[in-house]
Amino acid sequence: MPRFILLFAFGALVVAGSQVALALGIHPEHLASLRYILISGVGLTVGTAMAATGLMGLAEGYQLTARQLGSLLQSKTYDKALQLVVRSDDQLQSQNRHFWQAYCSIGLSLSLFLAGLLSISILLGESSFFVYMAGLSAGVGILGVIGAIWGIQGLRCARQCQKIAESDSTLLTAQPDYIAEAPRPTAKAPAKISWSSNHKRSSSYSRALAKRPPVASR
Repeated sequence: MPRFILLFAFGALVVAGSQVALALGIHPEHLASLRYILISGVGLTVGTAMAATGLMGLAEGYQLTARQLGSLLQSKTYDKALQLVVRSDDQLQSQNRHFWQAYCSIGLSLSLFLAGLLSISILLGESSFFVYMAGLSAGVGILGVIGAIWGIQGLRCARQCQKIAESDSTLLTAQPDYIAEAPRPTAKAPAKISWSSNHKRSSSYSRALAKRPPVASR
């Protein structure tokens, strides 16, 4: 992950420098040569590609680690003594939201700088070169400071989320697997068996016949 952060930072610097150089070369009073404009455009394109690659690598690395952490939280047994920052799926979802908020801040910081310089170039394009340079310098200073603070905070937060996910994954990997207990069968009462005696049945039948009155003969 650190290499993607460095790649994004270097790409952002290349983009910012190329944008400033391009803005200086397109003023009507001091129009630069075609070669100068092409070099600035190539630098802007290459820097944008580097910054985008760094951002995509940053997101992909965190997603893999967060997915692994979520799987370990479901499959491992751990107690409260284990020093985990993320202990449940809800906490993992909360950390994911923090990461994506920081991720958006990183991208928006660079977009803010580029959009601000482009707006200054368009608004002051018809003014004198001195006013144009003054406005462009002020824009670079103000937007550069705001974008740098915003971007650095986002990178720091994203890196912190990545470190937490990696640390918790390492701790959980060393824990035993969770084994679900099989449900215990409920004890059933033995079925009652009724025993019948043929001797008792015959005796009862004989007593019933003996109680009948005798039939009179005709």
